[in-house]
Amino acid sequence: MRELTLVEVETLLKEGVAYAQSVGRPSSVAVVDFGGHLRGVLRPEKGRIANPLIAEKKAWTAVALQRPTSMVRELMLPGAIGYGLQHTDERFCMVAGGFPIFDEQGDLIGGIGASGGSIEEDVECCLVGMRKLGFSTEFQNPLAARK
Repeated sequence: MRELTLVEVETLLKEGVAYAQSVGRPSSVAVVDFGGHLRGVLRPEKGRIANPLIAEKKAWTAVALQRPTSMVRELMLPGAIGYGLQHTDERFCMVAGGFPIFDEQGDLIGGIGASGGSIEEDVECCLVGMRKLGFSTEFQNPLAARK
């Protein structure tokens, strides 16, 4: 298994912030490694001070659960398989805008999260850099087969 390179981390951060600025949002972007440890974060001018931490939590959650954060909320609702999980670790974030990053062999190598725009804008802040670097942006819900 490989790590995200510094160039990849920088590209993910810069592409995400550039997209946010192009739509008039001062969104922050964070990238974590496969263990959920912060590799980098960017908060542009006028970005809210809460956004970097929220972006990091989204990236951490995507790595911890190996799925986009858009698929996490349904796990943690009352009666769901992961109900209460969000109370076990303050880093869990059930808001869309976080994605796991897998290498060419399908190994988890990191995660990315964005905060500061609408859900759609936060999602695109993450995906724009992932697409540029050739990382997969197609995800299947691992629990879909159980339903």
